[in-house]
Amino acid sequence: MKRILLVVFLPLSLWAQIGGTNAFSFSDIAVSPRIEAIGSNAIAIFDGDVSLSQNTPSLLNAKMHNEIAFTFGDYFSDISLLSFAYARDFEKIGVIIGLSLKAINYGSFERNNAEGYHQGDFSASDQVLTLGVGKRVNDKLTFGTNINFLNSVYDTYNSIALTSNISATYFNKGKRFTMTFLLKNIGKQLDSYAFEREKIPFDIQFAISKELAHLPFRYHLSYTNINKFDIKSPYKLTQQTNIATGELELKEESIAKTALRHIIIGGELNPFRKSFFLRSGFNFQRRFDLTTVTSPAMVGFSWGVGFKVSKYRFDYSRSAYHLSGVPNNFSIAVNLSTFGF
Repeated sequence: MKRILLVVFLPLSLWAQIGGTNAFSFSDIAVSPRIEAIGSNAIAIFDGDVSLSQNTPSLLNAKMHNEIAFTFGDYFSDISLLSFAYARDFEKIGVIIGLSLKAINYGSFERNNAEGYHQGDFSASDQVLTLGVGKRVNDKLTFGTNINFLNSVYDTYNSIALTSNISATYFNKGKRFTMTFLLKNIGKQLDSYAFEREKIPFDIQFAISKELAHLPFRYHLSYTNINKFDIKSPYKLTQQTNIATGELELKEESIAKTALRHIIIGGELNPFRKSFFLRSGFNFQRRFDLTTVTSPAMVGFSWGVGFKVSKYRFDYSRSAYHLSGVPNNFSIAVNLSTFGF
């Protein structure tokens, strides 16, 4: 059954940008369509979008007060992603507290023994429950930390972990500039799937974003996995046979390409400076690891839209992970204060 699960969850492991060498890689999956649209990383956008605070607690701010967002993602092979996020400003103690939940349902699978006889069905799912706290030190600097409770259930195999994200965000409203430093997935596995404890995908990230003064456009540039330089997937071929000579040739990656794997670029255009946004992004790591030589297509690119209707904000994204699938994410958000809560 372990081999079956490896095949089923391989896309999730590859997406984690560290080659599937850690447990709980699902914690890195971006469910928010806004985050997905600009390349799967948006840790340096400081506004009222509460979904941004799930991974980056220092983004929690007063604009998110009473904001709630629900997200649905149509992932690979009927895998579904669900999440919600909520934040509240506690002015008396000077902190903003956020609560979020992310759930991944992989569906139902047939269980067969070595002889091929059917022995029933089993299910598989993952969940991440997050409690975050953000504190504004002054008008430009915010610190935040969160606690993540991770639960993973694959048939009779179950594992739980406790992690934390710690981040600091510098936000200069006058210059429309934001900068964030994030320590992600600090923690350990509390209960293992079997007998061996596995690593949590620890990650250090840095990102900047800036809204241009004379154009309604914001760019976002991030550098991930600062703590590990070589993040190429171990499943990529490192050698190939030369068709002409029949000799085995090594395929070495340049330092420049290895460095580019850490970079994710994205942008957000607000063409009429109203409640309508066009977004796009490019993920180098995804492009390098998940393309095929014959048909690279648009793998690595992502795009999306966002708009507001009455009290509700809607967002949609489409990300080209691989030729075998292009996930779609949807979300709806509203501020409960508009209803008198």
